[in-house]
Amino acid sequence: MSRILALADAEDAAPRASLAARAQLDAARAEARHAGPTDLVLVRVQLPAIAPEALVERFPEQDAVLWLPPSGPLFAGIGAAAAITGHGPSRFAEVRAAASALWARVREPAPSTSSAERPRLFGGFAFAPGGASSEHWSGFGAARFILPRLTYAVHEGVASLTLAVERRELERGGDAVQAFERACEVVSEQRAATPGQAVSPESRHDGDPRTFERQVEELIARIQRGEVSKVVAAREVRLTFETPLDPVATVVGLREQAPECLRFAFRFGDATFLGATPERLLHKRGRRLETEALAGSIDAGTDSPERRLQASAKDLEEHALVVSAITSALGPLCDTPRLPARPGVRSLKHLLHLCTPIQAVLSRDTHVLELLERLHPTPAVGGVPTAASLACIERVESFDRGWYAGAIGWFDALEDADFNVALRSGLVRSEGAWLYAGAGIVRESRAALEYAETTLKLSAMLSSLRARR
Repeated sequence: MSRILALADAEDAAPRASLAARAQLDAARAEARHAGPTDLVLVRVQLPAIAPEALVERFPEQDAVLWLPPSGPLFAGIGAAAAITGHGPSRFAEVRAAASALWARVREPAPSTSSAERPRLFGGFAFAPGGASSEHWSGFGAARFILPRLTYAVHEGVASLTLAVERRELERGGDAVQAFERACEVVSEQRAATPGQAVSPESRHDGDPRTFERQVEELIARIQRGEVSKVVAAREVRLTFETPLDPVATVVGLREQAPECLRFAFRFGDATFLGATPERLLHKRGRRLETEALAGSIDAGTDSPERRLQASAKDLEEHALVVSAITSALGPLCDTPRLPARPGVRSLKHLLHLCTPIQAVLSRDTHVLELLERLHPTPAVGGVPTAASLACIERVESFDRGWYAGAIGWFDALEDADFNVALRSGLVRSEGAWLYAGAGIVRESRAALEYAETTLKLSAMLSSLRARR
């Protein structure tokens, strides 16, 4: 009897969700009568909690976002109620100004008491001000953020779906309203995301290992001449496949390969930038900040890896440069940052990293994008000093890093935010993928070992690529 009742409840869930969605839409129409025709009205409904990947999978034709940290709220975004872009050296300021104007248009008839339900802008900044300009990075650009048309938030077993729609379209009941009702039904079905099928590439192009090693040797020579103290060398691996790749299934696959990491995906048009990054760039709540230095690596399969990493002069030097740069960047705006005297170790499936958590309190209100501009790029992905190391990278690298090693995340109208460094990542299109990995180069670096480190960093993405079933 209990099984029959459970089946009946499952069959009734979608109609109940549709009724709840329509009731919220009617209430929103009534309360939004005084809003401007182009103001964005928020409509929210409580729903069952499912894996956000399963919802995104059912809207393959829409731009989409997945933000899946190992702890804390999970998000899926579908479609774009509004999009913001920034260009060149002024991209941070442009996004900040456009976001301020956008928040002024947002109308929330019943403000949520849950921080997980606040509207958010999701997106990122390319590694370089002119980055993501290559053809395969089309749709991303130097900076791009979206306010999703639909935002599904899951936190501590509680879930909600929020529609952001112009008042005039809300009154018409157009495509956005229909998508909201459809999404409610999809969530209520509580289906799992399709796991996909692991695939091997038909072809792989990542150049001659010796070419990368020569680039590293050139960088070491520049360090020894005193031009820079550290610089990060990166590799691009180009893969092609016989069958179309499935980005959502790939994100699902990354859960097994990198359970300790933030999994993310940004789908703009027919391209998806996705990965599983271990490195937090900035967590902001009010005036309280959290960041970290993550630099210095060792193979998890090495004998006594933690002890060897903490005793490595080369890795400790690389790590200290990152700590110094972050604390110097925050110093003018914060009380004295709090951090441990020595770095700890973060253990991942394939690698261990030296890690120093850093906490600080802002001495005055400061926009999160101003903080982000000060921090990016940290020496963990650029180098020391910043300008000289970026010039070195531009000289020796023959490819566009795009959003790899850039700053990805979200921020809301209160300027609370979560941003991570886009590492262990790649760009996926139906015809293939571009994967990226880098290594920090200092005076004591050895070219062959740096190549081996980047190979290890590529392994999680390579093992997670999935095709459609």
